[in-house]
Amino acid sequence: MSWGGGYVTDIAYAPGFYAEQSPRQMALTALVAGFAAPIPNRDGAFHFVDIGCGRGFTALILAAANPGWQVTGLDFNPAHVAAARSLAARAGIANCRFVEADLARFAESPTAMALPEIDAASLHGVWTWVAPPVRDGVLRLLDAKLKPGGLCHVSYDVLPAWRGMLGLQRLMRESGSRLAFRADRQAERGFGLVRRLAEAGDDVVEPWARRIIEHIADKPAAYLAHEFMNENWAPCFHIDVAVRFAEAKLSYAGSARLLENFPDLIIGDVARAIAAEFEDPVMLELIKDVCTGQPLRHDVFIRGAMRLEPARRDAMLSGIWLGLAVPHARRKLEFNTSSGRATMNEALYEPVFARLAQGPASIGELLDVARRGDPARTTVTQPAELAAMLVGTGQAVAVADPAARMDPASVRLNAAMFAEIAQGGSVMQPVGLAVPALGGGFTLPGLAAFAVLRQQDWLNEATIGQALPRPDRATLTRWAEDVAERTDAETHEKITDAFASFFEDQAEMLNALGLVC
Repeated sequence: MSWGGGYVTDIAYAPGFYAEQSPRQMALTALVAGFAAPIPNRDGAFHFVDIGCGRGFTALILAAANPGWQVTGLDFNPAHVAAARSLAARAGIANCRFVEADLARFAESPTAMALPEIDAASLHGVWTWVAPPVRDGVLRLLDAKLKPGGLCHVSYDVLPAWRGMLGLQRLMRESGSRLAFRADRQAERGFGLVRRLAEAGDDVVEPWARRIIEHIADKPAAYLAHEFMNENWAPCFHIDVAVRFAEAKLSYAGSARLLENFPDLIIGDVARAIAAEFEDPVMLELIKDVCTGQPLRHDVFIRGAMRLEPARRDAMLSGIWLGLAVPHARRKLEFNTSSGRATMNEALYEPVFARLAQGPASIGELLDVARRGDPARTTVTQPAELAAMLVGTGQAVAVADPAARMDPASVRLNAAMFAEIAQGGSVMQPVGLAVPALGGGFTLPGLAAFAVLRQQDWLNEATIGQALPRPDRATLTRWAEDVAERTDAETHEKITDAFASFFEDQAEMLNALGLVC
């Protein structure tokens, strides 16, 4: 067996920012579920550990946006650690360190023992894909270092949704390894074979597996390699993950995808009635997974869960600020759930969206706005519901400090991350950017990120925090030529139009979030 223990090591993990990993999203999840979880501030002492940090994008974004924090990234792959350290040095991020760690043995090492107590940790893209000794080592690390009341996010492939992919994944890995040498090419060849089978008819591939295949059909080969070409890939039931995390005194708090914490939106009447027959909350999660067929979970666990009185929970939620994450004109009151279509109360939520169009506001203020839209109180709206509806549908984002603006470290980091992604593929790929006001990141399409970064080229110590003039058409055309140097005038014109539309549609919203453009 190679030094990777069966994990893909010959190509780097695809970089990106994942909002579910943010400690603020973890704390919001816990509060929505009724557990005590203070929201960390940007300048306060706080230690976040990204376990399996890859090339360090999420860790660095959180470090840049939260100057008071200490961030530690752990990864077994020295190429990942080297790339992350290089990125940190280029951006001048001093409050983030990266450690090469064999997670199967790291908990007992002097380096681990010297780590400060962990306030929050995340395992994204780790649990399902690593060998059992690595999972054991991670739990020992959490048991030793995660503080009482600390939070941990873990993502994993879920059963039974992946049951139809068990044989297909093995077929993909075995065939790919015989048809190519490098992992990404193996994944391409193996996935091509699986797609041919899927196209043969429903009697060959189960419907849930077909959904997964369709979802990943346009993913890059590097993603497919890290998802499917690992020897120890093992999707699992939530109930088994909860049992394992209990070994480190961690209890399930809720889903970082907030809508999933509301059974009325996720499962039908019969399933909810069956779930109500059990006191053990893991049974509700099992029933949800069986009924919805969701392929990936983003669980939040808490070490020492303490239930809050509803009034205290509501008071804490009311103090959280939200900002609009989509242009006001694109707001939607209807949205899809696993059990069908759901609709927000127009009388309550239209005034809320209108208020957010003016800039960030606290949940408490938004509740007052919503209630004025329903003076008869025909619908009772609570802070948890409002937060879940807005953030859970992706139409709002938590704002850590509405007064914060871009700073030199965040600007440098954003430029360096974009350059890495552009070198590895296309400027069309989504890019997460560090935003101090959010205390985290905000993901934009590649062209939009390019436009923001070109605007921020004007920022310096004297101008940071100021509104920037909109670029004229000639400037946008020069940008288009930089994006696509070897293409024709018609393509340049289309890209110029895309830039112009971006500034027209989204610049006001992004400026309100503190992402000056």
